[in-house]
Amino acid sequence: MELEYTYWQDKEFFVGFLNDYPEDSTQGLSLAELEEALIEVYEIRQEEKQHLAEIRKTGKLRIPA
Repeated sequence: MELEYTYWQDKEFFVGFLNDYPEDSTQGLSLAELEEALIEVYEIRQEEKQHLAEIRKTGKLRIPA
């Protein structure tokens, strides 16, 4: 699986985020280190997604005419 990410260099750090999760930016001293941090972001998001799937329920609301 491949995910797209956006990154830039800010002085000595590479900063970036997964395009699917732009609110979760992270950084590394090298591009490889940034990619490792992005993998961690992805894994955390997947755990959160699984947890929410386990606790969230759905229902149907009947609206009177």
